[in-house]
Amino acid sequence: MDVIQFPFERVIEINAFILEHEPGMKGSVDVGKLQSALGRIDNAIVYSSLNDVFEIAAKYASCIAIAHALPDANKRTGLAVALEYLSLNDYELICDNELLADAVRDLVLNELDEQDFADLLYAQYAEEQDIGNS
Repeated sequence: MDVIQFPFERVIEINAFILEHEPGMKGSVDVGKLQSALGRIDNAIVYSSLNDVFEIAAKYASCIAIAHALPDANKRTGLAVALEYLSLNDYELICDNELLADAVRDLVLNELDEQDFADLLYAQYAEEQDIGNS
């Protein structure tokens, strides 16, 4: 499997876009903290044989949201990166973002783990495919 990795610059672009169009505090990005968060994903892919796109997307959402490396919108950015990651791997989700936003909040609060979030992403994708094929 060819693994698509997100450069930290793209994460910053996504965050800037969100903060341009939605409420949130502007400020500086802790680049070191962001690179460290993204490094955890790369390490899981290489050393823990993480290769399921939904699990990798869930790890992006979790690591970015929990790192608090961005001035604001960490959870929204984590979700946006996860969805873009899936899209880049040909798994487009056009779903209920409120459901996923609530799930990211639960992920950050440890009420949902990364595997549960990955399962939710996959279930949403499968549901959308069934709807599109009906």
